[in-house]
Amino acid sequence: MESKKWYQSKTIWGIIIAFVGYLLSNSLQVQDVSVPANADFDSLKELVSQIQAAQGNISVIAGQVMGIIGTIIAIYGRVKSDSKIA
Repeated sequence: MESKKWYQSKTIWGIIIAFVGYLLSNSLQVQDVSVPANADFDSLKELVSQIQAAQGNISVIAGQVMGIIGTIIAIYGRVKSDSKIA
């Protein structure tokens, strides 16, 4: 059985991508924004809360998609492997 470098392994790259997805979903949290509670700023406060919700959802979705893609690549690489990692 032939051997290959670790960076040529689909399994290793799949694991790395899945781990980056995990980090994205856990670390890209939107920080709280403080806005004065004046009556003039009510619409601005609503806009900020909508932006926070959208960015939080996007980071979670991006992390989950990367995790799924990485997992699929790792499984595919493991099933199709025909050489050892050196």
